[in-house]
Amino acid sequence: MTFTEITKMMLNSMDFFELRRTAARYAVPYQGVRRQKLIRDLERRILAKANPQLIQQQVAIAAEVTHAQSLAANAPQGAVSAKPSLSDSSRKPMVSTRINTFSARTVLSRAGTLR
Repeated sequence: MTFTEITKMMLNSMDFFELRRTAARYAVPYQGVRRQKLIRDLERRILAKANPQLIQQQVAIAAEVTHAQSLAANAPQGAVSAKPSLSDSSRKPMVSTRINTFSARTVLSRAGTLR
């Protein structure tokens, strides 16, 4: 098991009073915080204390995420209009088209096929 997994398992097995004592030891605010958030904050603080490079990696990842979110915020939202520009005068005039109403079924009479 890695140190991260051991830390996570240890924190999840603690009751709330042990978590509060541990939070006070690592200077993590615990008043008005739910248990899962407290566990998450404690885990981050313990891992940061054990490995300072881990904090730098998390900060870099957070910066990449915020950069991607800012790029997404600046992107156009919704569908882009596919409406053609009608100001172009070089277009050909529209030719009326006839609808083909011929159908092979109209040749056969219904009464003749049923008998």
